[in-house]
Amino acid sequence: MSSLILFEPENLAPFGPLTLLRSVAELRYGIYSNLERAQKTLGSDPISLWIRPILKADHESKYPELQINQPADENTIFLNAALPAWMYSDMITKLRPENCGVILKAGVVLAAKPGKTLKFSTGFHSELAGLTAFAGDLDDLPALPGWIWDYLDLISPALDFDLQLWKKDNDFLPRLPAELSTLDDRHIYISNTAQISKYVHLDASHGPIIIDEDCKVSPFSALEGPLYLGKRSTIKPGTSIRHSVVGQVCNLGGEIKGSILHPYSNKSHAGFLGDSILGSWINIGAGTITSNLKNNYQAIRVSWAGNNYDTERQFLGTILGDHSKTAIGVRLNTGTLIGTFCNVFQEDFPPRAMPSFSWGNGTHELDKAIDTAKRVLGRRNLSLTPSHEALIRALAADHTPFTHF
Repeated sequence: MSSLILFEPENLAPFGPLTLLRSVAELRYGIYSNLERAQKTLGSDPISLWIRPILKADHESKYPELQINQPADENTIFLNAALPAWMYSDMITKLRPENCGVILKAGVVLAAKPGKTLKFSTGFHSELAGLTAFAGDLDDLPALPGWIWDYLDLISPALDFDLQLWKKDNDFLPRLPAELSTLDDRHIYISNTAQISKYVHLDASHGPIIIDEDCKVSPFSALEGPLYLGKRSTIKPGTSIRHSVVGQVCNLGGEIKGSILHPYSNKSHAGFLGDSILGSWINIGAGTITSNLKNNYQAIRVSWAGNNYDTERQFLGTILGDHSKTAIGVRLNTGTLIGTFCNVFQEDFPPRAMPSFSWGNGTHELDKAIDTAKRVLGRRNLSLTPSHEALIRALAADHTPFTHF
């Protein structure tokens, strides 16, 4: 039996701002986080994590059952945590018979087997990359997602894969209520405890619709697959959602298209959210609108960490970090990247790149930001753990350890 280590890429800046307060293994673009997906699919092989040292204490608090940054033995296989877990089995099969080796794609380590004991260090990526390159056929292996917005392209395959796991663990209606308006109801899965009102339309002709435990979907809403609604989420009357992933305990209204919302985020009012990724504990103010397409239809460029990048995407909205908020009527331009703990309320278009702890055009005071976080979590009967508060304070002091090892 091999032990398996999910490791973060050396440079996490392209996955910001979503990975400032979470590991890349915790990112969601399907029913499950990639860590959960790996735990469900990799059988009896024990899984542990190698992550940025700055995250270690917080992860030990969240995942007491996991070993974090502990030494690897000679049978350990390393798997890049940014790569979807449904791709791991093939790489494990390729590496398991080898004494040692590394699978590289475009110079990036996808998987490796050092074949010896290895202690965690901040330079372990170079040691893995220096192993003997696997000589077998690699044409079937994809490139690693290079940017956070690449996960928008994985919504459909992730839901197709995760659905098979979800059906094993969940009770869902064997037959849909006759009063529901549906297209392709064979691909609609509604938990036994979900509440779906009359006058809701569900269209699964382009992908499955999964409505999880204790969801509430109000009248006159239109849901189009591929779509996942997480546990205890609420859909307000007249809401339109398509091709999206919604985490648990989210309140949604207006129009949402091609987006990922991590748990405990709210977009309760009218306004368009398109081709966007939201972290957790976000509140989108009434009438906030995201632009996801330039008027000249050209590829969207973004600014992040002082540099400009061509996304090569025609559609891209906003990437919004944890605990950020927008005021009423905010207009967000295409390719806007907003860090954590930002309060966005500018009268005109806000900057297309806002660093963490922004308060309009000024700075969000750290103690006030933490006080707000405690209040927001308290509304869900949760509390801010000491380890997570320490993480927030470390991020405010220096962003560098959050983007590189």
